[in-house]
Amino acid sequence: MKAEGSGQVIVSLNPFRCRMWALHDRAQEYITEESCREEIISVKKNGQLVPVLGRTLHNDSTHDVELIFGARRLFVARHLNIPIRAEIRAMSDREAIVAMDVENRHRQDISPYERGRSYMQWVREGFFASQEDIASALKISSSQVSRLIKIARLPAVILSAFESPTQICEGWAHELAAALDDEERRKHMIRKARELVSQSPKPCAREVCRRLLAASGVGRKPLRRVRDQVIPGKAGRALFRIRQTRTCVMLVLPASQVSTRLMKEIREFLQSAMQCNSPVSADARLARIGALDASNRSAERE
Repeated sequence: MKAEGSGQVIVSLNPFRCRMWALHDRAQEYITEESCREEIISVKKNGQLVPVLGRTLHNDSTHDVELIFGARRLFVARHLNIPIRAEIRAMSDREAIVAMDVENRHRQDISPYERGRSYMQWVREGFFASQEDIASALKISSSQVSRLIKIARLPAVILSAFESPTQICEGWAHELAAALDDEERRKHMIRKARELVSQSPKPCAREVCRRLLAASGVGRKPLRRVRDQVIPGKAGRALFRIRQTRTCVMLVLPASQVSTRLMKEIREFLQSAMQCNSPVSADARLARIGALDASNRSAERE
């Protein structure tokens, strides 16, 4: 089959006479009977509803058409041994890239990892001068291009920690990349990734990401354990406790031994002592402490 000219033509093709374009954005190793199960069932029931996009090949004795997108549909057609419907256009590589992105950008089954890998390849092959050039051509933000490329650049051991790198969410890219940029955090993260690689079955993708990031925090100073300072009474029993954390100090008093009058005294004392503009004199402090102590002794007798 040959298709010439710039017009658009939709034809039925032998799927074994079609090949995928080298720059298509699917991770071919993850296109399997299992991953395409839903598409196989759908095509059996309804046929192929949406054509793939291709262009004619002129110097290939084994293939007639190069498909720009539609790798999963090609797999299904070959699996079922049925013709594949394709729209044939004449287009340059850059035009093909834009057409592929328009088709796949909003498809849920195109993963951030696959898109990021494609963007890297486009720059490497010279179709775009930079990440900013890609963003401009595709009319998306430079920050999004950067996030997707960060996923594709993750070390192989990190990618292998997941059941499939296609499960990695775009929103995780910054945290994972930032952890790897720190030498100490990277060491702990790589160690955890190696543990996860050998685990079967593997946790869900979100849990893998959580464990990797948690491991990257190893080596940070642990939080100081909170200890209460116990203030004893004459009988040796605890009158109250002083609990100090990183951000606050708390007085812990047994509710059964705090009368309304004692609570008022405590409140007035603390209010006076903490008012910086009206400092309490040493004599006044001693007097108030004596009053509190007397109240506590009275509470103990009760």
